[in-house]
Amino acid sequence: MSTPTPHVGARTEVDPPPIEPYTYGLLTAAQVVTGKGRWQVAGVRYPTNACAQGGYVVGSCPVPDGAGGTSHDKPISGAPEWVEGSAPFTVYARTECNAVGFDQAAETSQARLRNIEPREVERFFSAQVLGRLTDLWEPAGGTPVGLLAGLGLLEHDTALHYAGQPTLHPPRWTYPWWSRFRLVQQQGPLLRTELESPVVFGGAYYDDPTAPAEHDPAARRFWLYATSTVRAFRDEPFVHEAFAPPTNTRIAVAERTYALDHDCYAARVLIDLELT
Repeated sequence: MSTPTPHVGARTEVDPPPIEPYTYGLLTAAQVVTGKGRWQVAGVRYPTNACAQGGYVVGSCPVPDGAGGTSHDKPISGAPEWVEGSAPFTVYARTECNAVGFDQAAETSQARLRNIEPREVERFFSAQVLGRLTDLWEPAGGTPVGLLAGLGLLEHDTALHYAGQPTLHPPRWTYPWWSRFRLVQQQGPLLRTELESPVVFGGAYYDDPTAPAEHDPAARRFWLYATSTVRAFRDEPFVHEAFAPPTNTRIAVAERTYALDHDCYAARVLIDLELT
């Protein structure tokens, strides 16, 4: 008994293969708040005490300190800091095709949005949030350092200026170096350093967020950023659908609006992997 030879060019339509979920990205580490609100108009703004500074006093009774004060003077003060989040932005995926046999435009656009959403949020965060910071620490003063030294500087600096764990933001292509030196370990859906800092390996992070450009495969330098907790406000995804009679085209655009913020702390160091 012979097996029938299929007609050349004949194809059977089947479901596409499943996609493994995108891991260790920004939306995994961020605190995601889903729902509508006034943030959709102008983003968010809030007071924070997470970067508060203070001091200590010595002894049980005030004694002169030789500078016109006493050992119980408490000169360090500060009002709550105000944090300004990003402007709202919308991630979208558009699909269009001849209306004949294309009756699932909305479903197709929603599926495409789910696929590209994490990457586009990271691209915005890298260029429009990290890349626009004007008040951030540079513990190494802009001098290139190795990855081990840079990580240590940022985690040390965070402890001095912020009350919580930093979130670290390296480009995804740098992961082999982190793995080689065992700088991260998996804890649930996150990768963390030994000091428990979440590490976000952004698939769309730029090597230099202040000058966004495609990664140069020969490059061995990148800016490693540390921020306080990242939060992502977003609404539910929705679809606009239309039909263009002159071209017999069905069009659908799926989109979701976001606003991102991080608390009061941000710092960066320039990493040269040749020094690691």
